[in-house]
Amino acid sequence: MSRGRVKKYLIFARSGAQTVLAYRGAIFLWFLGSVISAVLMGLLWWAIYGFSPEPTIGGFVYPQMLMYVILSAVVSESINTDTMGEITDDVKYGLIGMRLMKPINYRLQLGFAAMGAFAARFIIIGIPTIAVGSLVAVFGFGLGGIQWYNVLLFVPACVLSALMFDVFGFLFGQLAFRTQAMFGVMSISQIVMSFLSGGLVPLSLFPAWAQTALGFTPFPTLIATPVNIFLGVASWQEILISFAVSAGWIIVLNLLAHLVYKSSVRHVVVFGG
Repeated sequence: MSRGRVKKYLIFARSGAQTVLAYRGAIFLWFLGSVISAVLMGLLWWAIYGFSPEPTIGGFVYPQMLMYVILSAVVSESINTDTMGEITDDVKYGLIGMRLMKPINYRLQLGFAAMGAFAARFIIIGIPTIAVGSLVAVFGFGLGGIQWYNVLLFVPACVLSALMFDVFGFLFGQLAFRTQAMFGVMSISQIVMSFLSGGLVPLSLFPAWAQTALGFTPFPTLIATPVNIFLGVASWQEILISFAVSAGWIIVLNLLAHLVYKSSVRHVVVFGG
């Protein structure tokens, strides 16, 4: 892609970020919801550890589990961009015809907008939340083992997660061309991805066969991978492998989404002239 074309699509990234910034009330509610969710999950795990005869559950002591809860909430909300919702609205309100007639790539438009929204969420709310949560976990509960390079590697891991979530949104969003029940599709997909990615509970709590099976899927790279990198429970070899696996899945899923998209646009019917 030429420099001129990249500059053209960066406008959509800026637009995605500006959309997030325009709704300050939504940002505050998102922050409040993340805090409440982290507090409730932290209390739940506090009770679970209190009744457990072992200090370690799923390979995590309580301070690590508390930080896991905070990080998974931040990553989940930061990457939760609206690519699927954008496609649904374009099809539902008849805007898809105009989108396709413009001299821009519809896929790239959605992708750049999603990454702009992710950057705004991560910088404005994600980083402060992680900073405060880390101080609470370290000084309040004795969390240790976090290194500066783990924190730095956490950022590109989150970027890969955002790219992965975006391509999932574009792939599943193609169903909008074929069904009107997209609210159910979006709800089910978010629940399934949250569960299989380690957003609800660490994947180390899953049975061994399930962990092995999930290792062949892209889901762990969404949340579990960046969180484990931050906590320092992943070795350098595991980090490099996870980055390679994430990049590979992003490429494969984008190719698959492109093929599905070529089929989906054939269902577009535009009236008028």
